[in-house]
Amino acid sequence: MLLAYLSAVMASTSNHFIRQLPSHKIIGKNFIDLKKRGYYFSGIDSVFVYMANLSKNDELLMVKVMAKEVQTSNLKGPEGLVLYSDSYISFDQNNIFLFEGIKSEVWSGAKATLKLSKLVKTPNFAKGIPLSSTTFLFRCIDNYRQNVLVKLQTSGKIKTVTGLLKKQIDGLFCTDGQLIKVPNSNKVFYTYYYRNQFVCADTNLNLIYRGKTIDTNSYAKIKIAKISSKNQLTLAAPPVYVNKHSCANDKYLFIHSGLKSDNETDRMHNDAAAIDVYNVSDGKYRWSFYLPDFDGKKLTDFRVYGQSLYAIYDHYLYKYQLNF
Repeated sequence: MLLAYLSAVMASTSNHFIRQLPSHKIIGKNFIDLKKRGYYFSGIDSVFVYMANLSKNDELLMVKVMAKEVQTSNLKGPEGLVLYSDSYISFDQNNIFLFEGIKSEVWSGAKATLKLSKLVKTPNFAKGIPLSSTTFLFRCIDNYRQNVLVKLQTSGKIKTVTGLLKKQIDGLFCTDGQLIKVPNSNKVFYTYYYRNQFVCADTNLNLIYRGKTIDTNSYAKIKIAKISSKNQLTLAAPPVYVNKHSCANDKYLFIHSGLKSDNETDRMHNDAAAIDVYNVSDGKYRWSFYLPDFDGKKLTDFRVYGQSLYAIYDHYLYKYQLNF
């Protein structure tokens, strides 16, 4: 409890940066009650927000927020397919994917049928995203127990890049973060959780640029411990999250910051989520806006599709309109 308290205090103290807060950048439109917790974003298109559930990982929701309509379906797989606890579902254009890092495989099929029919064997991975129906990016652990990025094509071609993620402490926890594809683009982002940095690369994992968020936390504030009996590393204290969640549309990178700026009040910091906006083209900071707590619930994740922003608050899904 003490360690968690100290982590929260560090996040809420002065961090020596200012947020630009222009008015009327975002407008709340509508919300829908999903009735239970544990849903995450699987994909968004012009018709539906697709959501899957962490506790029932073959269940899918297709949501129309403005109409307050929810269609429930189930993922269809080959007979005998067992879903592990780490599995997650992702949609991309006309395809649906099931990522299973422990089993080192990705299943895919047509979005229209929700049926998995193709299997691709992969390296063991912690996180992955589809680039197309035949190409994937993964974050894997190499022989030195450090995070690396890997591109895999179903033809069997594989590319491992060790230089994009920069080690600060252990190369594992200190490089933890989120892998994001920019829609309608050949760009991807990797945003670090515990430092004020992100990486922009092309879909062949060639570096385009390295960017910085507006705060000053350039070094991961984490404490590592070793479990001798298992020869494993673990976090010995709650980390200070600099970048909690990230997503992108074709123009902007959106980052949910965990840190308080010098021009925020305690109430602003405690009762809303600060979203900082950066150019996809060059990583330059533009402005920030806030997603206030909803019905006493904190923001747990968000996604942007075009000019629409969708936010999850516990068992609620809220839609906002972006005015930029």
